[in-house]
Amino acid sequence: KVQAAIQGEQVRVTGKKRDDLQEAIAALRAKEFDMPLQFNNFRD
Repeated sequence: KVQAAIQGEQVRVTGKKRDDLQEAIAALRAKEFDMPLQFNNFRD
């Protein structure tokens, strides 16, 4: 389970499990967007 929060021009996604965050990133990369996406590192 992940939670998304809009912060200005960014969307911050948080979750307890690293695997959940990686799954969310993979799902976003599989979609077509009209703008470039950037993924910042997350803490262990």
